[in-house]
Amino acid sequence: MQQPLDKKWGTPADDGNWTGIVGDLQHQKADFSLDVTLSESRSTVMDYSRVYQNDPYVILSPKPSSLPRHLSLTRPFEGEVWMSFLVCTSFMGVILWLLQKAWSWVSGELGVSLVPTVFHTWGIMLLAPIPTLPTNSTGRVLIGWWLLVCVIVTTGYRSSLIAHLSVQGKYPPINTFQDLLNRDGWSWGSYKFEGGNFLYFNGSTDPDVLEINRNMEVFETENWLEHTLAGEFSFIYLKTWIQIFVARHYTDKYGNTPYQYGTTEYPIFGGNVWGFRQISKMKQRLIEAGLLSLWLDDVLKNEFKQNNTEEEGKEQPLYTEQESGQVVLTLDHLQGAFYLSLLGCCLAFGTFLIEIFFHYYHIQDQDLATTARHNIM
Repeated sequence: MQQPLDKKWGTPADDGNWTGIVGDLQHQKADFSLDVTLSESRSTVMDYSRVYQNDPYVILSPKPSSLPRHLSLTRPFEGEVWMSFLVCTSFMGVILWLLQKAWSWVSGELGVSLVPTVFHTWGIMLLAPIPTLPTNSTGRVLIGWWLLVCVIVTTGYRSSLIAHLSVQGKYPPINTFQDLLNRDGWSWGSYKFEGGNFLYFNGSTDPDVLEINRNMEVFETENWLEHTLAGEFSFIYLKTWIQIFVARHYTDKYGNTPYQYGTTEYPIFGGNVWGFRQISKMKQRLIEAGLLSLWLDDVLKNEFKQNNTEEEGKEQPLYTEQESGQVVLTLDHLQGAFYLSLLGCCLAFGTFLIEIFFHYYHIQDQDLATTARHNIM
């Protein structure tokens, strides 16, 4: 067994030749190689065995920390919901004032002021007692529907607030590359990309992958473990490789760890294969017999055993994670309340038109009766 002269896995050169192990197979300097990751471009210059293992890339991050308690009062609703409440409540006061103003102009009754009407609608939303009700049906219909909307909104807020105050919420976990890009002030890193890793991150057409690669920190030693645990940093690498290092350094005897693995796995290669010119069927028989699974399990068990032996007698931290299961109410949850508010406005406006219609004909009937009496006299 020997290494390639340039000690590389294999990347394409400008002249169509390949470097490293793939180049040795391409130019028949070796009969076959052990672990090589399969890619479409490599398959054009070498033969390969069936895929026996596919070790995906995962994101290793510290376990989510708790959300600040002083923001619990605003956490039941998202920002867009709070903004919708502010706008809707203010506009509801203006609509009520306009309807009351129009009715007073038609009927000749005394009108209402804008500021008290707006504060009146805000008082209803804040569950303050209603001092007075409008005298006409238009205002009462609108106030009735607004009361129903406020009951739904305040009930949803109270129930969600109790949940957030009872169980401490946590920041959302990082599971994808998009989560990394969306997290403000967050950084990430990995080992230096070579071979198939280099081809994937530099030749991808996915803008998220290219952005991840542009801002990647390169590590040469194992200090990424402490860097990740310090917070606001994630490490991206092969899942099995990361599991071994975490099991060796930061896993207690109960199997708990302060790290969290991203649920999204990125199988950036076609899989692990043996590159060759000729190969027997013996390797496939060993894989199908379960030898690979046995090796991996044995490696992890040895790491756990070695770590527990070295830390024997020391107090081990027990890392646990509690899932809150809380849901922040969004516009999707409370869209019914806004639909009811719109429906109330429509019904109030319809009632206003009906009142105008009856008021108009009532005045006409009075005028006709007065004219008839004058004629008789």
